[in-house]
Amino acid sequence: ETVPSRRRPPRHMSRLSAVGCCSSARAGVSHRRFRASSVPKRSTPVARAAADAPASADATKALKAACVTVVGEMKGVSVAFVGDNESANVAVANVLAKALGYTPLSTGALIEQVTKSTRAEILAQDGDAGLVLAENAVLEQLSRMIRTCVATCGGGKGATARGDCWDHIFGQFTVWLDDVDALKAAEAEAGLVNGGASTEADAESKKRKETETSETSAPQRDAYAFAEITLVLSSPDITTTAEAANIAINVVNAIGEAVKSDPQLAGKKGFYTKMGCRGDWPVLQPPGWDGTEAGKTDPATQKPYRNAV
Repeated sequence: ETVPSRRRPPRHMSRLSAVGCCSSARAGVSHRRFRASSVPKRSTPVARAAADAPASADATKALKAACVTVVGEMKGVSVAFVGDNESANVAVANVLAKALGYTPLSTGALIEQVTKSTRAEILAQDGDAGLVLAENAVLEQLSRMIRTCVATCGGGKGATARGDCWDHIFGQFTVWLDDVDALKAAEAEAGLVNGGASTEADAESKKRKETETSETSAPQRDAYAFAEITLVLSSPDITTTAEAANIAINVVNAIGEAVKSDPQLAGKKGFYTKMGCRGDWPVLQPPGWDGTEAGKTDPATQKPYRNAV
């Protein structure tokens, strides 16, 4: 009698167990494309800037000067860069880390280092869900670190492209590096979907457009919108250190504005991380919280939400 053998786990997943890869259930991962608009907003953008300042030979010096005034207020909280433009994420994270005295890290590079597989191989073997799990495992480990600048995976792939996988980066200052062309394309698609429907034929046409848009647009933009800071680049290409430094100056200034508007922001992020990134951002729950919606309390009254009047 032949006993059916159990399917061996993918090579990269067995290696991910070495860095504490969490389960699909905990990561909120399914094999369908997740659209972040289906979950409540847990972070409100506090700044929006156009990162289109002209490149300058003194940009690096200006960046260091800007960091001097902000780094103390950041209290060691890390910075995470999200967005489709991974090369921009890496370039700005690297130059900002150097100016802040932080450690630059790339989740894409760490995934490949830990799994001994390229991301293309992971996608080919396990699809988008495999890469989501891989990056989520890396982000879980990085959430325990301080003073890092983290560049995440781009191209609409990975954990940050899914709104249900942000728990491990809410404890960091989150920055979405968008660009003008991508923004215009998204606004154009939104215009197609949001147009009025005066007749039954128009309503049917609108429904068809919504279906087509959901299949061809970039749903990851809904997830990126969780970021506290959004910078819209005038060009997706960053070719020099001076250009990256100018963008980083915008980042530092925006972080400074965020901390100024909420002096407790860095402290709350530190507490959120210390509690294990439980997913209760930005309404932090006491240490004894059981992790359920029913168990949440209102910070203003210290009473359970279900008892609130």
